[in-house]
Amino acid sequence: MGKYIKPTEKEFEILSVLWQEGAASVKKVHEKLASKTGYTTTLKIMQIMFDKGIVKRDTTTKQHIYKANYTKDQAKEYKVKQILIELFEADKEALIAYLS
Repeated sequence: MGKYIKPTEKEFEILSVLWQEGAASVKKVHEKLASKTGYTTTLKIMQIMFDKGIVKRDTTTKQHIYKANYTKDQAKEYKVKQILIELFEADKEALIAYLS
C-alpha cells in the first residue's frame, strides 16, 4: 500500500469486522454488520476495498475469504489527521492545546 488510502465510513465498518474476525467471507461480514446494507452492496464495497489494497482476498476456496490489509494503527493515524484537518485546520499546536 504505497499511496495514502482514505477508507470511507462503510469501509471502516467492514474493517472493524475483519479486525475482530481475522478473516471472513462476504456473507460473514454482511451478517456481522446486522444487514445495515444489502448483501450485494457489502460485496461491491469489499471488491472496491480489494482494488484499493485495503483488504486481501484468498480465492483458493469456493467462498472468497477477505482479510484486512489496513491496520488499526493506520486507521488511527488517518482518523487523527482527519480531525486535525477538519476541526483544527491542520494546526497541531491547537489540537495539543485543546487536549491539555
